Amino acid sequence: MKKCTLIFLLFLLSSVGFGQQDPQYSLYMFNPLGVNPGYAGSREVLSAILIHRSQWIGLDGAPETQVLSLNSPLKNKKMGVGLQIVNDKIGPRTSQHLSGSYAYRIKLGGGKLAFGLRAGIINHNFNWGDITYKDQEDAIPTTGAENVMVPTFDFGIYYNTKTFYAGVAIDHLNEAKYNLINSDTTFSDAAQNASFTGTIGKAFVLNENFVLKSSLLMRAANTGGNIDLNGSVLIKNKVLFGVTLRSSQVIVLMTEFNLTKNLRLGVGYDFDGSDVASSTSGSFEVFLGYDVGLFKSKIVSPRYF
Repeated sequence: MKKCTLIFLLFLLSSVGFGQQDPQYSLYMFNPLGVNPGYAGSREVLSAILIHRSQWIGLDGAPETQVLSLNSPLKNKKMGVGLQIVNDKIGPRTSQHLSGSYAYRIKLGGGKLAFGLRAGIINHNFNWGDITYKDQEDAIPTTGAENVMVPTFDFGIYYNTKTFYAGVAIDHLNEAKYNLINSDTTFSDAAQNASFTGTIGKAFVLNENFVLKSSLLMRAANTGGNIDLNGSVLIKNKVLFGVTLRSSQVIVLMTEFNLTKNLRLGVGYDFDGSDVASSTSGSFEVFLGYDVGLFKSKIVSPRYF
């Protein structure tokens, strides 16, 4: 097993204690349930998503994330449910997230307004033996593995029509605390900090062959945040090309292919201007989506969100 450097320990401890702790996705618009629990059921079919993200390719200990996301409306269409499983690794830390979502949906204007709740468990495993220290005096006394499991609760509001959506969500409302070993006799007082996410998107149907799509995502935590601004074009409801500008000096090129009425495939590549990313081969993300009509629901095509 490769050793990670001290820089990843510092990054890890700062993120667990004070900053953004959740995985970051560039293709957030293809897995809205991961952004807002109020989305559950909004696609009006059983929707399954698989995601893999490799960040900072070529750097030992760089983040890697895998996601399985499922959501569906219930038979009465007034409620939606969702399930998400996330595996995330960065340096000596691996995390598994298991969460369930529930959304209550009401008709409003030309769309539906949903109120969503999510509850889950996050399990962190820290393998301190995977760290190579530049100065052994900085070494954590234990070289074994340490497990920490905490609950998490999220809330979201989501509104959508056929060509528009907007939502706000707050994650980790309970701000669960960790007990991580600092020395043989003391423990850290790290916490899972609450964070805010806001999204808005609009599709402009020019004609049956071309649709312009735009979206904005804003993330905010106690140490700051960033903004993603995306623009894309959907051609003949078959292929989409887009670009995202992120306020943290990142440009994302992305594409999506509607292979059939049920099956979708998308990829994204990040060009990162940060000091860490400048010595890597960028970041890569891929998703696979499949829709199944339930309760006599038909898969709507075209589908913009």
